[in-house]
Amino acid sequence: MQELIDSDKKMKKLILTQLFCLSLFSMASGQTFETDLQQNNFAINARINHYDTDRYNLLVERNRVEISDESKNMSFHDSKWEITRVVSPMEKPGKYKVNITFKCLSGEVKDASLSVDFDFLTWAKENYVLLPAAAYNGNRYESVRMSYPPFFSSRKKMGLNMPIQLSDQPRLNYLSGYSRIQERSGSMSLPVAGFKAAKSSNGFWLCFDQGNGNGDYGLDIEENKDRSKATMALTSPVVREQVAYNNFRMDVSPTPDKPRDFKAGDETIFSFVINFFESPTVQTLYDELRDIRVKQYPAPVAKDLIPFSAVFPLIEKQKNQEKWNVNEEYYTSETGSWQVGWCHGFLFLYPLIAEGGELSKSRVEKTLNWLYPQGISPSGYYYDLKKGPTFSSASEVWGMPFGENLHLTRKNADGVYYAYKLFDLMKKKNMEVKRQWIESNLHATDVQLKTWETYGQLGQYVNQQTGELIVGGTTSAGIFPAALCEAYRFSKNKKYLDGAIAIGDYFYNNYVTKGLTYGGPNEAHQSFDSESSYGLLEGFTELYETTGDKKWLKIAEEMSNQFATWVVGYDFKFPDNSAMGKLGMSTTGTVYANTQNKHAAPGICTHSGISLLKLYRATSDKFYINLLSNIAHAIPQYMSWKERPIEGYHEGWISERINLTDWELPNRGIGDIMVSSNWAENSMMLTVAELPGVYINKSTKEVFVLDHVDAKLNKKGQLVITNPTPFNAEVKVFVETAEQMAKPLGQNSFLGWKQVSISAGEMTIVEI
Repeated sequence: MQELIDSDKKMKKLILTQLFCLSLFSMASGQTFETDLQQNNFAINARINHYDTDRYNLLVERNRVEISDESKNMSFHDSKWEITRVVSPMEKPGKYKVNITFKCLSGEVKDASLSVDFDFLTWAKENYVLLPAAAYNGNRYESVRMSYPPFFSSRKKMGLNMPIQLSDQPRLNYLSGYSRIQERSGSMSLPVAGFKAAKSSNGFWLCFDQGNGNGDYGLDIEENKDRSKATMALTSPVVREQVAYNNFRMDVSPTPDKPRDFKAGDETIFSFVINFFESPTVQTLYDELRDIRVKQYPAPVAKDLIPFSAVFPLIEKQKNQEKWNVNEEYYTSETGSWQVGWCHGFLFLYPLIAEGGELSKSRVEKTLNWLYPQGISPSGYYYDLKKGPTFSSASEVWGMPFGENLHLTRKNADGVYYAYKLFDLMKKKNMEVKRQWIESNLHATDVQLKTWETYGQLGQYVNQQTGELIVGGTTSAGIFPAALCEAYRFSKNKKYLDGAIAIGDYFYNNYVTKGLTYGGPNEAHQSFDSESSYGLLEGFTELYETTGDKKWLKIAEEMSNQFATWVVGYDFKFPDNSAMGKLGMSTTGTVYANTQNKHAAPGICTHSGISLLKLYRATSDKFYINLLSNIAHAIPQYMSWKERPIEGYHEGWISERINLTDWELPNRGIGDIMVSSNWAENSMMLTVAELPGVYINKSTKEVFVLDHVDAKLNKKGQLVITNPTPFNAEVKVFVETAEQMAKPLGQNSFLGWKQVSISAGEMTIVEI
């Protein structure tokens, strides 16, 4: 016990010493909190708000006081308050930890909330505002107000070079008029908000927690009439005024938020970090956020529940029981359809060949025989979708206006890319790959490359009958450069590599440098999304591995920092009585879908994330493999199995919905579960197939664990793996030296990785 006390004293002394040194550093550099506020034309105010709850939380009265000193007093209604401020400099100039405490000294105020306002006194409409997973460039674009699934309201809105058009979601106004975003903290993958100033190289991040003693925070951004000023605010408890985003629209639901009553003795603490920094480009805003993720939101220790090798057979079994079309002999999706990419198709067939049993492998071959040639449209593109007796498109089946014969370009790009990976894997497994399959896939590659050559872009939708580009713009087909790299490897025809390089440059210059990736999901209109963001990352990574050009490595690193904004970086606290709260679900590593569908999901839609492993190998930067580990490790806990059932689920089901917000009320609230089987299972299968369970950098003696096991090196340099789960495990172990890491990983390298068996609850030692 005395050792613990002494250790605690030493730690406290170290922290005080560090804070003292930081204070001296700040004073020596001439930078203080006050000078930073002045130089950035920035002010902090405390605010008390009173709402008319009969009018859906209409704000009827408020009082503000600037917090320029350590303590301020304020009166509101018949209550008196003391507001105190404590500021501590952090590890670099311009970054401060701030605590602001509201204490009610006397009286009471009903139906109220408390806010800390961050006033930006020199603002511009052109500022790039980022709420990770919730708003990109402030979502300051035209929108369409339409129930699910949203689409174009008229043919006049469809074209090759039209402005971005979002669905109806929280956003700043792209026109004149009222401009405000109101969100709850769970709407963001990290509870942060920031911007890059358009007219200077100033950047700003506000970092906070999920909430405080009053529950989740509210996060507001509001601009004044001429957009010369703006206020960012934290509010406790969260109170969105009058309306809240609900079921894809801003006009269908009154706010469900409840203000609270405050009385004498009540105390509320706001704890946050303010970060001023140099941001000459939009990319530096993302780069700074990566640093914030590492330092402010370190990943918690993950729980080991069920190893990857135990997960795969359960999913495979339910796929063979529930997703096999007996009459036509092909694998379907959860909706009974066939889609060549996006959530299903080749992304599903590929891991079945990698990890599946003989039944699955034979059915994959039958699916390919069924698909070719009937799955190729007259234009040469793969058909978008088959549901029922004929091939058509998702836009048509879902009844989207003007959706007839539209093919989402992302689907063909996904399809041809994963088909090449599948064919390569089948060859390496000595399985037959028919000439017709390869030629059809090359043809589908050629027609999408022709779209690029004809239009100078890949667009979002083509007419699958004619190949005409109908809707341009977007990064929907961001993964297509990766497909072209694979076509180059298959055919040795340099036109594919030249095309990949040209398209990669186009995507980078027109979208990535602007921080805009959108158009990946078929049913989110042109909302910003994680899916095309990751697709671009895979494309840039494959360009680097194929060409060896460091330019693509740098671009891939930039893209990874943008993609990381979609990955949840902390464990959200669900309501105790919610389904996910009762199951003790962890959210670190789950991935937000898009700014329209405001839920996180288990895995990337629909990929393993292997590009992050390739980036780590190329750079030795642990950020990438740690991010990948978080994503991979999170998925199994959202699956239902016999010993840990999820109500309503079949064994092996994984649902996409992880609700950290209340966007689906009244059907589902925060932490409630949507009973379904969907693409997240395919992400899990890809994760098992393509990724190591344990990765070892032999040169640095570092061990990274993705699977649900524990692993470390002992003093003899042996690998010690412990299986704390009640399931036997077969773990893929990938060991490399720095020299080996410098070489491209390529496709299907997992075939050469070591397989280690560990019984449930046991430990094994492996020579590496």
